[in-house]
Amino acid sequence: MKTLIISLIFIIFLSINTKSQTIGDGSPGFTDNNPVLLDKPIRFSPYKNNTFLFVDFNNYAIRSVDEKGQVKTLFGGSDKKGYKDGNTKDALFDGIHGVAYDNKKDLIYIASASSNIVREVSNKNGEFYVKTIAGTPQEKGFNEGSANKAKFNSLHQILLNKDGSILVLDIGNAKIRKIDKGQVSTLVGKDSLSPIKVDWKYPIDMAFDGDDIVICDAGNSNIYRFTPGKEIKQLQLSQPLKMPHGITADKNGNLYIADMGNNAIYKIENDKTVSKIKATPENGFDKLNKPADVIIVNGVLWVADLYNHQLKQQKL
Repeated sequence: MKTLIISLIFIIFLSINTKSQTIGDGSPGFTDNNPVLLDKPIRFSPYKNNTFLFVDFNNYAIRSVDEKGQVKTLFGGSDKKGYKDGNTKDALFDGIHGVAYDNKKDLIYIASASSNIVREVSNKNGEFYVKTIAGTPQEKGFNEGSANKAKFNSLHQILLNKDGSILVLDIGNAKIRKIDKGQVSTLVGKDSLSPIKVDWKYPIDMAFDGDDIVICDAGNSNIYRFTPGKEIKQLQLSQPLKMPHGITADKNGNLYIADMGNNAIYKIENDKTVSKIKATPENGFDKLNKPADVIIVNGVLWVADLYNHQLKQQKL
């Protein structure tokens, strides 16, 4: 009987423990354990073996998290600010705002808002190697054509197409741009030069929802659905958002939004109905301070709590 009681207590503890957890003690720093310290986690990407990547902005690092909440720094660090390609022991990083993972080629891509470049990180015999694949380092502007001569203006999130092309959200130019076979082009944007035109102000994050791309525009507090090569439309939501900064979609087409202005996480059903994810002391959503991004991994919603220097989760 005693063994049975202990087992039941352990099962109850596990169910409570896996429902939600917080990573990071709330103070800025850079350690993987004892304790885990983060400094402004800002963007997510799915990774391998049920883990995900996050950009640790003020640590100039890409780090991974597994289902148990264990953090591992892959590359970068608080002393790695700057711009330099090569082995990640020597490479330097600055202003990382986007990250994506190619599970077919085992490549990580990062986008820099301050250096205005896209970089590829490959794994060579257990060691990461960085090279710039698009953009003119530390020069902002707008230029199409050859990737090594292209110019961007404050790159944020990055996505990988099924065909292997790379999509980047170019905030300063208010465009989604495509990198494919060494060439850069525009898919959609604010100006009349874009093949599909949209009146947005500060498009800051994007995610796939099936073959569509859903986009947060923090400037006019709207959400857009983009069908590449066809159309883009603004969602007509049941209630307004204040500053949507992060977006993701589940397998049923529901959208989840990290709203910095309201310090809240929202769910959008049928591209219309907005509801707030319940904030409790258990999930830590009651004390969010500028939530920057959201991602769903195995039915768990993770939130990058930027100014609290934490990752928080809620089982859906």
